[in-house]
Amino acid sequence: MSLSSHTESQELGGGQQTLHDAVNSHRIYEPIRGVHPRVELPDKEFEGWLDGNQEIEYVIVNFSDAQEVIERDGDLSQVLEPWHIPVILGTEYDEDVSARTLQDVLDVLEVAQPAIYVPDVVYSYNWMEDEIQENALDAYTGHVRALQELVIENDLDIRLIPTNKGWKFEHFAEYQELYDDFEYKEFAFYAVQYTGGDAGNAINVLRRHVRNAIAAIDMEDVFLIGRLAEDDLMDFAPRVRGATGLRQWTDACSTGDGLSQRLWPEFQESREAKLSINDGQEQRPVNEFGDTKEDN
Repeated sequence: MSLSSHTESQELGGGQQTLHDAVNSHRIYEPIRGVHPRVELPDKEFEGWLDGNQEIEYVIVNFSDAQEVIERDGDLSQVLEPWHIPVILGTEYDEDVSARTLQDVLDVLEVAQPAIYVPDVVYSYNWMEDEIQENALDAYTGHVRALQELVIENDLDIRLIPTNKGWKFEHFAEYQELYDDFEYKEFAFYAVQYTGGDAGNAINVLRRHVRNAIAAIDMEDVFLIGRLAEDDLMDFAPRVRGATGLRQWTDACSTGDGLSQRLWPEFQESREAKLSINDGQEQRPVNEFGDTKEDN
């Protein structure tokens, strides 16, 4: 069953949905474009900032945070407004990811729906041997496939966006069958690990790896996780149309009275202006990237 067929069945089977749920069931299948906040939950300051916040469309939250809120409140409705779309990130510390079961994921998604989920399983680092890296790729794509099949089987209002478990063109090429089978059009690129003493070089490496992903998979949209610094958002490939982060927006929106809802639109606009500069770049042919095969 293709993802589009699943979407159609969701639209026909929404009799128990609220109006906002029905609207969000459509909205989760739209690409995440623009700049959106990641929040830490449960937390009084973040929850106060989200309360009644009409400037926010997507709320990005780590899986363990969403799980903790659900354990406390029963669902996410006490911290999110009906118009907020939860984007749940499976990308967390290795020990948290390793301890998470497929049933844990299903339990959270069933309560959080309609929502978007970025699955994660196993770790992947550029110092690993080729065979171990290949095993990590197989494990990840197999996990996403199994989870997507369960989402369809259980008729969940959930859209999955795969993330990066590699950096070379050949690594991302391993995703192609998964993208073809489920008609995925978006990729969530986890950028948090692209840091270090030479920050300028790290961001350049990140940009090259994102181009490798686009070259191999030819997806329509890329959503950056963990990158909101102004200069970092420039010079990406044109298909990088969405981004999220935590530290930059909380610094910009902090006041003596805590986080300010009023300051968010200005921050969002400034960052989206940097991101939109990439739209004017020429999209190079896919095979041009493939021939160069940027490895580092």
